[in-house]
Amino acid sequence: IEALGVKMYSQLPQALAELVANAYDADANTVSIQLYDLDKENKKIVVSDDGCGMSFEEINSKFLLIGRKRRKEDGENRKTPKGRIITGRKGLGKLALFGIGKNIAIETTKKGEPTATRFELNWDAILKEKEGNYKPSTSFVDKEDPNFQGTTITLSELTRVSDFDLEAISVSLSKMFNFIDKNFQVQLGKNNIEPSIKLSRDLRYKGINHEFTWKISEIVKEIKDDYHHKQDLKGSIVSSAAGKTMPPHLRGITLYANGRLINTPSFFGLGESPHAFSYLSGWIDADFLDEDTEDVIATDRQSVRWDLAEPAALQKFLQKIIRYVEKAWLEGRKANKRKLNAEKSGLDLNAWYKTFNNENMKETVEKIVNKMGDNPDISSEDYSGVVQDLHQLIPEYPYYHWRHLHSMVQDASKEYYKNQDYYDSIQEAIKRYISVVRTKSGDQQSAERELMFKNFGFNDDKIKKLSVMSKYKKPDGTNFHQDTIQNIEDSQAHLSAGMVIGFRHPLAHEEKNHLRDSKALTEKDCLDALSILSYLFRRLDDA
Repeated sequence: IEALGVKMYSQLPQALAELVANAYDADANTVSIQLYDLDKENKKIVVSDDGCGMSFEEINSKFLLIGRKRRKEDGENRKTPKGRIITGRKGLGKLALFGIGKNIAIETTKKGEPTATRFELNWDAILKEKEGNYKPSTSFVDKEDPNFQGTTITLSELTRVSDFDLEAISVSLSKMFNFIDKNFQVQLGKNNIEPSIKLSRDLRYKGINHEFTWKISEIVKEIKDDYHHKQDLKGSIVSSAAGKTMPPHLRGITLYANGRLINTPSFFGLGESPHAFSYLSGWIDADFLDEDTEDVIATDRQSVRWDLAEPAALQKFLQKIIRYVEKAWLEGRKANKRKLNAEKSGLDLNAWYKTFNNENMKETVEKIVNKMGDNPDISSEDYSGVVQDLHQLIPEYPYYHWRHLHSMVQDASKEYYKNQDYYDSIQEAIKRYISVVRTKSGDQQSAERELMFKNFGFNDDKIKKLSVMSKYKKPDGTNFHQDTIQNIEDSQAHLSAGMVIGFRHPLAHEEKNHLRDSKALTEKDCLDALSILSYLFRRLDDA
């Protein structure tokens, strides 16, 4: 008992799991676990189920028989009356209770029997038994309802010092089973005060936001491998949300057989990844491992004996499943980042890249964005935020925007600029400038060159119709020197006329490709002219 019970099952959830499993094998519908720690000196645990119970004879011949080979006795008939596959194997689970308490009181009865059998197992009494033949104290209790059935086990004289953490114990216990459903329910309570917690598969992931879910049945279809049990694997793998790694106790994939844990969460021998594996959790059912005539599951049901032939083949295939999920997770994370970024900013990355006139700039920006997308530790929100900041810094057609062109210039030339038609861009922008000058001056008749000289600059020490300097004074409030005022006023006339003469007229009379190919008037010249025109528009705003 010391070797097989106390030392093997020193953790409370593992010991309770044996009682839950016994109730399941007994065709119970419900199991109630109550933890009591208000009286620090007399802590106890009470586990009750409504299963088929045991008769006095069954207690002696089955329950109290250590190392009973149940499967050998049952042969191929391993199903309960309700059709459940029996999970018990070695008859050692009952010893788990001595790992957490010295006294075990059991009351059990079968349907139709007039009495219930009550007996106690006491660790200290067992140690004192010199003959090596321990007989528990036993009594019989009359039943009010002969149809009542079930078993209640009370553990006392507990070795535990700390108070019970109801939620932590519930979560730990929920991870040990995969057969809890509407037909088999387990709930835990504390001191008959705190609200009880119902075990469920989802309980283990409480508070975890999932980003992706993969079904094992779908994954195995994608993996090219002739592993003979691939179609028998069932389960699900989930990942936690970006930027929030899975809690350490949930990381890895738990293996179950016939609903009971047989291997604690792991990645089946694969080296720990600093990224994907920190976000993954899940479960896989491999019932066939429990059907094997060779005992491939460790006695404490915490690990599979991977060195044996069948488990070794399974391990290789499970590693392929993990690698498949790791790759899908990385691709999905990148896609989610792009999707969220598009939703928040309306920014189409590929369309943005196409607007860069400089190939080196395009490659650099794309490299930065891809690096953030490839890094799983950067959340979708952070990724989107940085991309939006980068977009503000480098907008569509950056060389166009970086010139800080006047809004009128942008409005008139943007569509042509986007089509890389820089000659029409400057043409349309000059047309807009001429139109605004005519509107402001009221001069609708003069030719374009004369329009500029007629309405800007000085004439006989008098400012013509449109003054671009009248609103400005020195910081001390005094007027600028008359020569300065006249120079700036005259320059508006000459620069404006120069735009008409140097760009508007040549582009109106010559083919664009001749000007471009000869470099008599280059595309860069047109871009520079847009900047000059932007200056003139700014002055025109003040006129």
